[in-house]
Amino acid sequence: MTSGINISELNDFFDHIFEYDVLVYEAYSDFDSELRLFSSLNELKDYVSYKINKNNELNKDINLSLHYVDTCGQVFTEKHELNPDEGNGAKYRYTSDGWGVINFNVFIEGAHFGLFSLHSRNEKEAKEWEDTLPEFGKPNSWDWKKVSFHIKRLTQVYTKINKDLAVKL
Repeated sequence: MTSGINISELNDFFDHIFEYDVLVYEAYSDFDSELRLFSSLNELKDYVSYKINKNNELNKDINLSLHYVDTCGQVFTEKHELNPDEGNGAKYRYTSDGWGVINFNVFIEGAHFGLFSLHSRNEKEAKEWEDTLPEFGKPNSWDWKKVSFHIKRLTQVYTKINKDLAVKL
């Protein structure tokens, strides 16, 4: 990361996630833990504090799946069995995904963060892969204009914050 925004601004950015009715999931649960669903900004802020303080590593990340209610569709959660011999004893972890689910990933380095991914599948891609991932439901159950709206909205917010507050690291 060559530039970043002070970590103190991260919670202010998360305020914009909750401007609309949204379900916020962990994209990947901790090993041997249930998948977390955040129903409020305060729950998400507590989670961010937990992730930041979880270990002493300089580099950390926050990976979320955003499902805005007005986009319709559904979130698919899946339990993945792990080989304990290959994963420091971990036996499982959960993931969340879906055709129009917005993947939101923040990289944290020291006292700064940067957005490294904000995207979802598009309608064309979902239709092409529909037979491969039937557990995701029907792509036409999503309001793709609303999915695009929320991605653009969050991208604009981040772009403004980044322009105003980013510093060279």
